[in-house]
Amino acid sequence: MHLRIDDSDRTYETSCFVNGDGKMLLVATAEMAGYDKAEEWVEEVVANASAPSDVTSFQAGDKAVASEKLAAIYVPCRDKGFREHLSVVVELKQRGGATAAEGREGLISLARNAALFAHHKAKCDAPSKVTG
Repeated sequence: MHLRIDDSDRTYETSCFVNGDGKMLLVATAEMAGYDKAEEWVEEVVANASAPSDVTSFQAGDKAVASEKLAAIYVPCRDKGFREHLSVVVELKQRGGATAAEGREGLISLARNAALFAHHKAKCDAPSKVTG
């Protein structure tokens, strides 16, 4: 799903669900978000997927975190007026045969690509601070 009325519209939300063998395997979401502090965003996105102790930071956006089950990036979107961000979260629902390190790296790669795609589609005017 993708919501956008025009350039002045302040909403953007998109989701992708990957299913296999009758099970949900992966969920990727991107939505407009605004938090006073990036740490508040981290607490919210991590709460449902991983223990805070399992999460480490990586370089992307204004804040980025990952575990073997989740990769999330807080991406700058709007520079003017209320500073808005995109919250991009990729969550692994069913673990495959990859090691924890391989899973984490794969989720980070997916999150970076999803963030770049969403940043473009949401017509953001702030630099994304994400490399593909």
